[in-house]
Amino acid sequence: MVVSDTELLSELLFGSARVLGGSGLDDSELIELATDTFIEKPFCIVRQWMVLDVMLPDFRDKELKTQGLEATILYAQAVVFDSSNRLQAGDRVLSDFQSDFDGCIFESQDVLYILAGRGSRKHVSVPTVEALRAFKSDAFICCR
Repeated sequence: MVVSDTELLSELLFGSARVLGGSGLDDSELIELATDTFIEKPFCIVRQWMVLDVMLPDFRDKELKTQGLEATILYAQAVVFDSSNRLQAGDRVLSDFQSDFDGCIFESQDVLYILAGRGSRKHVSVPTVEALRAFKSDAFICCR
């Protein structure tokens, strides 16, 4: 049975997930704190986010780990602030693979994502990630 991209994305967006908490600060406080704290790397403050653990084949997972990365990406439906000005408030974003994740900070190789408010975490298949990336052309921007 072939599953359509629409079905994969519906399950991603509306299926069950584990609830996680991000920062409880309001947007202006987060922007001020992040601007003062994160000067070495671009940062992006996001809301309505999901941490996605990608189920990769073992060989691909091992390749990522040798690069110091985890098979986890971040999808956010609402950018609040982007220090590099690549994204506008309200844009959607899909990160590259995770290099670190601590509390409300998700880090990819090139960007720190500050997770504001409540979000979620779930496991996803490679076809689901591919459907999400394909959907990006009309809906959001992928960032490294």
